[in-house]
Amino acid sequence: MSYKVKNLERIDGDKVKLNLEIANSYLRKSVNKAYKDISNKAKIPGFRKGKIPNQIIDLNFGKKYVLSEAASISISELYPEIIMSEDIKPIDHPKINITQLEEDLPLGFEVVVDVEPQPKLPTYKGIKAAGLSTEVTDEEVEKQVTNIRNKFASLEPVEDDKLAVKGDYVTIDFTGKIDGKEFEGGSAEDYVLEIGSNTLFKEFEDTLVGMKKGDKKSITITLPDNIENRELTGKQADFDIAIKEIKRKVLPEVDEDFLKNMGDYKDIDEFKSYIEGKLSEQKKIARRNRIIEDVFKYLVENTKIDIPPAMIKNRLNIIRDGFEKRLNEQKVSKKNYLKALNITEDKFDEEIKKRAVDEIKEYIIIEALEKAEKNNIEPTEDEIKKEKENILSEYKKEEDKNKIKEFIESEDGKKNLIGSIRRRKIIDFLIKNAKIVEEEKNDTGEDKKKKLLLPGNNKPDVKNSDKKLWTPSKKNKKE
Repeated sequence: MSYKVKNLERIDGDKVKLNLEIANSYLRKSVNKAYKDISNKAKIPGFRKGKIPNQIIDLNFGKKYVLSEAASISISELYPEIIMSEDIKPIDHPKINITQLEEDLPLGFEVVVDVEPQPKLPTYKGIKAAGLSTEVTDEEVEKQVTNIRNKFASLEPVEDDKLAVKGDYVTIDFTGKIDGKEFEGGSAEDYVLEIGSNTLFKEFEDTLVGMKKGDKKSITITLPDNIENRELTGKQADFDIAIKEIKRKVLPEVDEDFLKNMGDYKDIDEFKSYIEGKLSEQKKIARRNRIIEDVFKYLVENTKIDIPPAMIKNRLNIIRDGFEKRLNEQKVSKKNYLKALNITEDKFDEEIKKRAVDEIKEYIIIEALEKAEKNNIEPTEDEIKKEKENILSEYKKEEDKNKIKEFIESEDGKKNLIGSIRRRKIIDFLIKNAKIVEEEKNDTGEDKKKKLLLPGNNKPDVKNSDKKLWTPSKKNKKE
């Protein structure tokens, strides 16, 4: 063994102190590396770099310096192995104190390092969680069919004497003025607008209802808070509007031709049955997500954890870096992004700090639960084998399969695979032991609360959330 852990103790709450010893044989190898490193870097008159004898190095730098360099090499090489074997999870750089450094003796040293905090978990069996209904009604199926028909709808001009209604598409010219002068973005020609889509100002769109082709109208509105140019907020703007054309959506009939666009369905009943099945799957996912969400909300609020500032700082840096990278990819400035959300930079910082703290709490809670329920969630050989097969089945090309297979059979790959199974099993365990309070039927189970939206999300996939409403497409045909 290259090293020996003489003592390990937890001190000051979330610090670990280790008393360690590295074998003299390992230290001697590091001494040779130290001589070589010094020889390659040192400038000693009369000697070329890389060709300096050990004795000359000792004369110029001293034996103690060489041993100190060797100790640094030994510790830096073995430290990752030590913390892994002892299941220590550091959150910052260690403080190291050499206690014994002699050429013919083992290297003695102490390590003090900040580690992940140990939470005090509440009772995690019997947590109340909302159980969303998975029932799919005929009305929901019909609504979905209508949504699909809307995607295939055509726009047909209405008769000249027909009045515009909500949902119509109108081609308009309009001119906007403030104090008699046109302002940027306030005028357009041949502008196509769906009435009621809230693309323009609500009062503007409402004015179009009841007008017909060729009609003109003038209105005065107060510009709202959410316009791009904040300097215009609250000002009175006069608009002259002329309707040039009105088109109305015409939905396709659900006939043989329509079904051909959807896939291989013999009749509308089979198509509706397929939609019902997909909506049912989506609702089951929504139900699971809501249970997990409620359980973790309870755990985060009721678990006692003192999170070290270093952890929060590290997580904040990751979130900010990811956020800025995605803004750059989308070519959006942070200033314009915050402006679009109508929040201040202080409010944004407050939100992402809360997100960082919650993410750390969820991570620590999961880790603690996995330890507490280790006997119940340890993967079997069959589960590991099945997981490998499921992963490989997602890849069609042999080249890709071989690369993934090579990874999942490596040490890191096996560790990730087993960790993934454990995590899924602990989530299943929490769901199984939750106290479900059934709620009334809900279309999608989607959380309607408004949250701060970040472009993309680098949050760990604890909850495996998927809340998009399923709709069929040519890539999503009957299987």
